[in-house]
Amino acid sequence: MFEPKEVFTTKHVRNKLPPFIIKGMLDSIMELKKKMEVDYLQTFDISVSPDKKTTYISHFQEEPQYNTQLIIKNVKNNYTGTVFIIDNKEYITVMEAEEY
Repeated sequence: MFEPKEVFTTKHVRNKLPPFIIKGMLDSIMELKKKMEVDYLQTFDISVSPDKKTTYISHFQEEPQYNTQLIIKNVKNNYTGTVFIIDNKEYITVMEAEEY
């Protein structure tokens, strides 16, 4: 799972999330691979500070259980919600949870 391959990002995610944050989520998955097996479904809950200057991302998976917190500072972001990153073995898809 999550070997180098083509990554597709839905229109909703492209329009709402800065590319730097999407890259940070993909990098988090690659770091996780160094520690343990990764599930095909990675979940990211995103929130922002009141001044919109800090983004908090909770990255987790169900099997095997894993959870970590990412903090990205000084990147303008207004998006809050849940993003799924899914590896279907042919390609990787980044989408909002509502699009699943």
